[in-house]
Amino acid sequence: MRRALSIDEGSYGAEHPVVARDLNYLAGLLQDTNRLGEAQPLMRRCLEILLAFAQMTGHEHLNCKRRSGIMQAYWSRRAGANSK
Repeated sequence: MRRALSIDEGSYGAEHPVVARDLNYLAGLLQDTNRLGEAQPLMRRCLEILLAFAQMTGHEHLNCKRRSGIMQAYWSRRAGANSK
């Protein structure tokens, strides 16, 4: 997964929505394996790319709302883990 991310960053550029997709997939994998500390920066970068896309084009990327929901779920899960 990290290799695919690296290839797509080289092919499309670091701020392309395809890179955001790769970041999201990798973050999901890390989150599913309870590596939340590694997943969080990737999710944040994914969302930043999608928000920049929206500002640049004037259109929200199809995945932006979904990624925002994923970030909210992450923070809720993290808050629950910290309260234990």
